[in-house]
Amino acid sequence: MKTLFTLTRRISALCCAFLVVSAAAQAQIGMGPRQNSYTQNFDELPATGKATWKNGQEYLPGLAVYRSKNDTIITANTGQANTGGLYSYGATGSTDRALGSLASTNAGQFTYNMLFQNNTGNTIKSVEVKYTGEQWRISNATAPQHELSFWYAITSDPASVSTIPTNNKGWTEVPELKFYGPKFYLTGGPLNGNAAENKALLQHMLQIEVPAGYYLMLRWKDADEIEADHGLAVDDVTITWYAQTVEAPAPLPVELAHFGASIKGAQVELQWQTASEDQNSHFVVERSPDGKSFEGIGLVKGNGTTALTTNYTFVDQVPLAGISYYRLKQVDEDETYTYSKVIYLTRKVAQEIKVYPTITTNELQVTSDRQLRQMFVVDAMGRKLLEKNLHKPALQHAIDVSRLESGTYVLVLLDEQSKRHTSRFVKR
Repeated sequence: MKTLFTLTRRISALCCAFLVVSAAAQAQIGMGPRQNSYTQNFDELPATGKATWKNGQEYLPGLAVYRSKNDTIITANTGQANTGGLYSYGATGSTDRALGSLASTNAGQFTYNMLFQNNTGNTIKSVEVKYTGEQWRISNATAPQHELSFWYAITSDPASVSTIPTNNKGWTEVPELKFYGPKFYLTGGPLNGNAAENKALLQHMLQIEVPAGYYLMLRWKDADEIEADHGLAVDDVTITWYAQTVEAPAPLPVELAHFGASIKGAQVELQWQTASEDQNSHFVVERSPDGKSFEGIGLVKGNGTTALTTNYTFVDQVPLAGISYYRLKQVDEDETYTYSKVIYLTRKVAQEIKVYPTITTNELQVTSDRQLRQMFVVDAMGRKLLEKNLHKPALQHAIDVSRLESGTYVLVLLDEQSKRHTSRFVKR
């Protein structure tokens, strides 16, 4: 967390309660021929109290914040505050800071912008971006996963590129550098953004051309998302530029390019794609009814080490009714693992067959408006544990589940047209 700020002079006045920057001072970070990198750890942001940071002005040379609502304040925060605004996140009294915000209806949206100018005398052909995304607060238990997106623009005139947070004109988004807050659908409260489970290192090589004298504009965007926003921040930024095309660094164990889900009849099909893999052992597909508690429902073998694009498919044969949440647990050959982002879909099921009680010790009762011909019970991993033919021309059945161990199961019913009906229950 303690990187050096090498390309701009330290501003001693930051020890004061307020910092005012002249509106005429629009400095940029020079991309020089001798110094090919810039680092920023944000540790000169206020560690206590408040400071003034006006819209579009620079707190540090080349570093500005833009807001969609009129405000001028940045506040030191440990993650306790739940009011929309611009924040200097960090532990109480610590000089280790991160730049973050809480977007909201009243506070609006935010972008954290960096302005570079190519002073090398040559065209810059590759720019590597590396930073740490941190989460310092969970808003509430009904808020889904939120994100900070990353964008760049190349121009001879910075004034021609929109700096309004709600306007993306002139900007190009970089999905590989999007930070997904790791904690969501949990009780609201502060987090330690420096803890490993609350942060992520993002790194990507931009294969772009910045002509001599041109400007490279970078920004992180904190949009006002569904529900109250979580407290997200950026820290330890390193920008490195090269006059020649540089290959991207060795990929992370798995570079996930796509992850989605779709309804296929009575089933749910999950599809994902990797752009590259390094010592990838396997994926565990996990599912949740509420986005909080996940359980594995299947395993898909990985492709080891490859630089080729690989497509994967997994079918959830007994999906839940209503909203289902899915994520991938990617496991390396050394048994370390990481999680993908969480996706969800809604599967509507007609209430033509009723199964009750949902929590039982002995029997399930089934009532139906149609003839059923077969039933079976599967566990969370899709293993079939009970199976029975329903020959009676009855519209009501009692199913004995007393021999099952305590746990969560799915009852699958097949009607005369082989249409599948599923219901989840808990055996005590």
